[in-house]
Formats: sequence, structure tokens, C-alpha cells
Amino acid sequence: MQLKQFNILIKLLFPMIIGLFLISIISIGSDFFNLERSIKSEAKSYFHNTSITIDYILEKNIDLMKTLTFQITKNKTIMKEFENNNKEGLFKSLSVLFEHYHINHNITHFYLHKKDQYKYLSIHNTNKYKHLTTKVTLDEAINSSKTVSGIEFDMRHHLTLRVVSPVIKDGKVLFYIELGKKIEKIIKEYTKDSNAYIIFTINKKHITQKDFIKWLDKNDKERSFDALENYYILDSSIPKIDRALEEDLNNHLNFNSQFVENEGKKYIIHSQSFLDTNKKELGKLFILKDITNQYKTLYSSILDTTIITFIIFLITIWYYFRHIKKTESELNHAYKYVQQLSAKDGLTKLYNKQYYIDNVLKLIQNFSRFNSYVSFILIDVDNFKKYNDNYGHLKGDDILIQVSKIIKDIFKRDTEYCFRVGGEEFLIVSASKDEENGKEMAEILCKKIQDKNLEHKFNENFDVITVSIGLVTKYISHNIKIDVLYDNADKALYQSKQNGRNKVTVFK
Repeated sequence: MQLKQFNILIKLLFPMIIGLFLISIISIGSDFFNLERSIKSEAKSYFHNTSITIDYILEKNIDLMKTLTFQITKNKTIMKEFENNNKEGLFKSLSVLFEHYHINHNITHFYLHKKDQYKYLSIHNTNKYKHLTTKVTLDEAINSSKTVSGIEFDMRHHLTLRVVSPVIKDGKVLFYIELGKKIEKIIKEYTKDSNAYIIFTINKKHITQKDFIKWLDKNDKERSFDALENYYILDSSIPKIDRALEEDLNNHLNFNSQFVENEGKKYIIHSQSFLDTNKKELGKLFILKDITNQYKTLYSSILDTTIITFIIFLITIWYYFRHIKKTESELNHAYKYVQQLSAKDGLTKLYNKQYYIDNVLKLIQNFSRFNSYVSFILIDVDNFKKYNDNYGHLKGDDILIQVSKIIKDIFKRDTEYCFRVGGEEFLIVSASKDEENGKEMAEILCKKIQDKNLEHKFNENFDVITVSIGLVTKYISHNIKIDVLYDNADKALYQSKQNGRNKVTVFK
């Protein structure tokens, strides 16, 4: 008897050890994958917002410089001094303005160009009068006689955001005002308020090594960074770039949330190019987010999960042998409950209302990764009660099946979900590229159902099966309210019915 007990113990212990090992490996791998994916997803969102913010800052600075140039044109003293060709007076007046612009708005460049393009007045340095070398932004402004903005790499080797505005009187251009702001100052305005690290570079096509070294010396920049293969490093908030990070920067043209390491720390990196008005790359900004602490938390979490998994496994084995019958009964009840809450409607094979309630918010959150808008399209079969009363419920069921097939034929993308939410009521939740996309699809559906020519003599004015549709399209945001979207679609549906049925109404 003791031998049998020993044999049973061995048979139980060995599978338990194997099971524990497999569960631990799966648990560790799953946790690592999910948490790493979460870190990367968070970083992607961070970089997406960073790109939007940088673009916004650039646009905001362009708007600021446009406003400043407009104010200059309204300065009667400046206009009078220009018309009198008083360069000294003009320089003094504009120097006062530049000092104000520089202190309050970080404006670094201020030029006044004559309409012949060959000479200009430089306000931001003591060398007042210079011969002009070709400038892309200025050329564009001269050719179009309109205000033009863009990024340039200038004669003094500064990467600068510029706005050039013509001053026009009596239909003729008198002169051009040019304001500029160094890109590195604009970027620092952003990074000083964020936890991002930046590596700011210039494309080697635009500057020789000799001129770059002169630029470093002139601008009191340290020569602490080796040049990359295609770029010179103008500035970096990372104190040192090790060999591994340098190789990564050289081996990738662009970064979109890749993992890199530097000096024993882990980062996620994103790159953004700076283009001139001709869409040629001038330089590149590398933005790095330190995720070292997140990885420490990740490893700690994996260890905790492994310990907890081991404890739970032992408790589960013990509980299983003592309560097998009870567990089987509970599993059977749970299985029946899951069957009752099946995701699909039995008649139409569309998703049912319970599935909509449980999953719609998650679906919309997934949409936000691909599209900016979500559409709720609420559909009701016109005069369906009359159809059931006169043709019978079996034929009514057949109509619902045919309508659902048309719906599925039209809305079959991965980002389109079709539900039966009532007797003759259907709902489509769809990702939309814009506010018009949902309406176009709804109108196609409305027409296809009518064109099917399914007889319904008791549907006034049509004599065939038709549907009324209410539609609402909303920009996806973190505080989007599902109930409000559904109610608004229902209100639009009510308007379709009130206005004669067989139509699409968009909630305004």
C-alpha cells in the first residue's frame, strides 16, 4: 500500500513540476511581451504628441512672425524713412524693434530686402549692409509676391525658420521684411518643459567640416560629439553618445519608436526631418525617451508575477484534488452562461446588443490608432410591424436576414462592426477618415436596400422594403461618450422617419 502511495506521489509530482516550469516560462514571456508592448505603445503616443507639438510650435512661430511683419508695415515712421531712403534712420528704428522682438520672442534674424533683391539691410548684427546670396524663402516670396515661410540653412550656418513678407503699396512691392528664428531655440522651447532628450543635427550636404568647426568655435559650442556619417551634431542634451548609439544613428535613415541603448541606459528613439520650402532635408532631430526605470519596473514585475504564479499554481493543484466535483459543476454552469451570452445574434448572425455593450468602447479606442473619426449608423426597417402583421413573422425574419446580408456586404472592413440592437433595428459602428465618409456609406446602404425590391405593399410611397437611417460622426477623443453618440444617432433616425422615411439624416 505504501508503494502504491509512493508511485502516485511520483506521478503527480513530475507533471506538477513540468506544468510549473511551462507556466512560469509562458507567464514570464507573456508578461515581458505585454509590458514591453505597453512601453512601446506609450512611447509611440508620446512621440506622436511630440511631433504634433513641434509642428504646432513651428506654426505658432510662423504666425507670430507674420503678425510682427504686419505690425512693421503699419509703422508710419519706418515707412517714411524707407520712402526717404534714410538707411541710418531706418536701421535705428528697426534695431529698437529687433531688440524687443529678440527679448520677448527669441527672434534671431531680421532683414529688410530691397525689391531689386540685390541688397538688404541686416538689423540683427552690426554689419548693416550686405550683398545677398540666394535664399529659397526670399526667392519664393519675390516670385509669388506673397508671404512665404520655410526653414533655411543660411550663410552663417544657422538652421532657421523664416517668414518673408512683401510690403505692397499701390499694387507694387516696395520691399520685403524677413524675420527668422533659429530652429534650435524653437526646439529648446519645447524640450525645456518635457523629459525628452534631443540630438540636433545638420545634413553634411549643406556645410563642410572646416566651416562646421568654425561655426562651433564662433558659437561657443563644445567639440564633444563625433560627426555621424551623414550629419554633424549641432547640439545634444545627452552628455555623451557611445559607440552603440552612434552605430544605430548611422544605420537607420529614420526612427519610429525603436529601442536603443546609450551608456547603460535604455531609450526609445524617434526622428523628425527638417525640410526647406523645396522639401529638401536640411537636418534631423532625434528625440529620445529614457525608459530605463520602466524596464527596471518590468523586470521587477516579471519576478513578482513568477512568484505569484508559482503560489497560485500550488494552491490550484491542492484545490483541484479536493474540490474536483464542485469545480466541474461550476465550469458547466459557467459554460452554459457563456453560451447564453454568445456574441452573435441567432437570426442575422450579426453581433448582438450584449456584445455591443461589452466591447464598443474598446473597439473605438482601437479605431483611434488608424482613423480620427467614428460613425454611429442606426438603421430601422420602415413600417416593419405592418410587414409582420400582413406577411407573417416568418417572412419578416427572412426580410431581417436579407437586410443584414446587405449590411454585411457593404460594411466588411476590419474597422466596421455591425450589430442587431433591436427587433428591426441595426447599428453600425465604423471608423471614418472624415465627417463625410460615414454619410456616403449610409446612403449606399439605403439605396441598395431599396434597389433590392423586396415587396412591402404596406410601406407607403415605396411598396418595397426601405430603411431609415440616423447618423452621427464624432472625432475620437479620450472623453468620448458612447451613450451620447447612440442617442444622437437615434435622434437623427427619428428625423428620417418624420421626414418621409427611406433616407439618411446626419445629426448636427
